[in-house]
Amino acid sequence: MRMVRPISILSLAATLGACASTGTLGPDGVARLEQAHRDNPSSAPAARALGIAYYRENRFPDARQTLEQAAKMDPADGTTQLYLGLTAEEQNDLVAARQAYSSYVNFGRTARVRRLLEERLSALIRRELEAGAKQEVAAEATLSAAPGSPRVVAVLPMRFVGADSSLKPLERGMAELLTTDLSRSSQLTVVERMRTQVLLDELHLQQSGATDDATGVRAGRMLQAGRLISGSIQQTGDNLRVDAAIVDVSTTRVVGQPNDNNAIDQVFALEKNLAFKIFDSLGVRLTTAEHDAIEQRPTKSLAAFIAYSRGLTLEDEGRYDDANRFFDQALRLDPSFKQAQQQSQQARSAAQGQQVTAATVENTLKGTPEGQVVQAATQGVAMTSGGSSGTAVATASDLNPSSAGTAASGGGTTTTQTPAKNNPGATGTGTDNVTNKSAVVVIVIHAPHP
Repeated sequence: MRMVRPISILSLAATLGACASTGTLGPDGVARLEQAHRDNPSSAPAARALGIAYYRENRFPDARQTLEQAAKMDPADGTTQLYLGLTAEEQNDLVAARQAYSSYVNFGRTARVRRLLEERLSALIRRELEAGAKQEVAAEATLSAAPGSPRVVAVLPMRFVGADSSLKPLERGMAELLTTDLSRSSQLTVVERMRTQVLLDELHLQQSGATDDATGVRAGRMLQAGRLISGSIQQTGDNLRVDAAIVDVSTTRVVGQPNDNNAIDQVFALEKNLAFKIFDSLGVRLTTAEHDAIEQRPTKSLAAFIAYSRGLTLEDEGRYDDANRFFDQALRLDPSFKQAQQQSQQARSAAQGQQVTAATVENTLKGTPEGQVVQAATQGVAMTSGGSSGTAVATASDLNPSSAGTAASGGGTTTTQTPAKNNPGATGTGTDNVTNKSAVVVIVIHAPHP
């Protein structure tokens, strides 16, 4: 009887090319990886390879479970986190996908994939909010039974009434300013504007943002807000008047009606005055630092702010490319408009992120050290991941499985020998017939990662 020993080779393509090029495993690939995982359940590379194999075979529940095991053993392994995110997104678990993608951004080695995932994360924000809104509507009875804290505030889009339709975007812009300013107090928790809008959309409100009191209260209860702020913007000639209503969500009673009016070109002063009156109605005393922060104007240009407000409206509709054009317009009108710059970057990333698919990410991995790990798993081989100057080693013992077991952490490799199993046909002859049987170890020399 003789033991089949690993054979070192330098060409990964010669071994993995046939199956990896199609993205499917050979007939024994999954079984080989399952056996390797059973033989060494504490091996993160073995669990990672099996999880990738399950993902490639569309066995997403199995992939999720196995990749989570690998992630627990090695939380900083980027490849594991990447495929855990891809698997979670296939299962429509967007929270888990976001967490895994964020981990890859922190730990992953392939810069181009990090950039793709940063864009993908921007695109997932709205999808995650939409999924959350559906859950909130489904659980409305339960959520409505528990009153929200009076220190949790939701601001609804305003309703514009006037002859100058170019001012209509102020419905979103004014709500955004109030949301930002109210959140400057440490005594309040203010629901993000986009989350509020997505829930309103889920309740089949008009895209203009207009809502009736009953629907607004429903949204407030589902958002677990104790206070709801709604209102209208009335244009009269060259003046604007804003009337707000502060509603106690649990009782639907109006507990405050602050208002203010000013010239159209003094819209920021109008909003600031309104914000301070809302704080007074809520019984919130501001520190000097909070007061000074609220006094800051986002821009000196009304035209820039209107363009920015149009961008918010389009962003709420998921039209990121169109939104980005208006954010860029706001920046051209006022290059110092920081919020417009931030929203422009987010909208651009979200637009690009909508084009990022699993195939895009996997294609970008090709030719990288992480891509070689994935390629090996596609062949049914578990590889260890070394550093940028290290090596990667794989063992394949599908035909004589007990000759070697490999486990590694970081760049190191440990090999243990166990007694080989006799070939059943050799029992009567006293020899181990290994005709047409082989096993392979793949040694890969990494190129510098990008």
